[in-house]
Amino acid sequence: MNKSEVHIIIKRILFSLLLLALFVPMIQRFTHFSYVIPLDGAFTAPPTPEATWSNWFEGDYQSAQEEFLNFNIGFKPFFVRVYNQISFSLYNQAHLANAVIGKDNYLYEVQYINAYKGEDFIGVDSIKLKVEKLQRVSDTLSKKGVDLIVMLAPGKASFYPEFVPDRFDIKNRTTTNYDVYIEELAKTDIHLLDFKKWFEEQKEISPYPLFPKTGTHWSNYGNVLVADSTIKYINSIQEEKYIPPLQITDIVRTREMRHPADDIEKGMNLLINIPDLEMGYPEVEITTGDCNPKVLTIADSFYWDMYNWKLSERAFDNGQFWFYNVTIYPDSYQELLLVKDVNTMKEVEKNDVVLLLCTEANLRIFAFGFIDELYKQYFPGE
Repeated sequence: MNKSEVHIIIKRILFSLLLLALFVPMIQRFTHFSYVIPLDGAFTAPPTPEATWSNWFEGDYQSAQEEFLNFNIGFKPFFVRVYNQISFSLYNQAHLANAVIGKDNYLYEVQYINAYKGEDFIGVDSIKLKVEKLQRVSDTLSKKGVDLIVMLAPGKASFYPEFVPDRFDIKNRTTTNYDVYIEELAKTDIHLLDFKKWFEEQKEISPYPLFPKTGTHWSNYGNVLVADSTIKYINSIQEEKYIPPLQITDIVRTREMRHPADDIEKGMNLLINIPDLEMGYPEVEITTGDCNPKVLTIADSFYWDMYNWKLSERAFDNGQFWFYNVTIYPDSYQELLLVKDVNTMKEVEKNDVVLLLCTEANLRIFAFGFIDELYKQYFPGE
């Protein structure tokens, strides 16, 4: 066999391999011969196109079919991860809405940076009015035997400002919603737990990170400390009811992230894992007492981890969690139940304590309409 024949054979082999590579995604789509890790996040799959005379000749069927095939192509999650990894590794870009890649690959959501800079400031007058309403609502609930507690959660940008990219120019900060809320709440007798300030004080002395490197929310170790402090505070203001203290039986040290500690990174759908901090994951025991106060929690996503390890169920006497003051849990696990479909005043008064938990980036919409709704019901003439 001469060189010319060898070259021809090699070319045919390479051409065959190329054709095979082109057909592999189609084969994968129909046979699923290889498992592909699905993408993280919420996606709406396009429906299977149905050809009719009208949509065929108008070109709608062809567009719908193209969208359907692009969504269902074999190995698509793998190709997406490769593309995202190239963008991240070579261009420092994240294909995730609101995601910001900080120094040393610390990940942020842009709204927390904006809140830390004061770019979402709603104004002194707006906050004063909200606090005035809150005081009157708190006083009214107190007369009915319900304690209201405001809990302020830190944001990742204010906790890790040193890793925020220079382009955000965080040195030129202005007045923030947090600054004014703290100032105005100090003038009242509203129960306040300022975990933003406390986290910053504990940052350098905490044995485990209070915030993860690649996620938005406080760490599991951090929210266990928050829960423990909240229980102790509730016990200090409740005269007749008592919550047994949390028992930490062990703390697992690991760099393997547990949800939601790497929620931003998961949403970026990368091929290679970003090296993480060594985190502490407490093993917590909750003893349900004979006279636990019933606690209603109105909160954003910073409460989810605590809710998932049964804080509301076991410590708060099966108290409800009103997520963003919209969806009611645990009821919505069985059938969707919305706050707008219940009598807010009657439901609130069934509880001994109401917790209003809000993270820094959500202070522009603090309490998510809960205060305004109760105010209208308690003071209809105003």
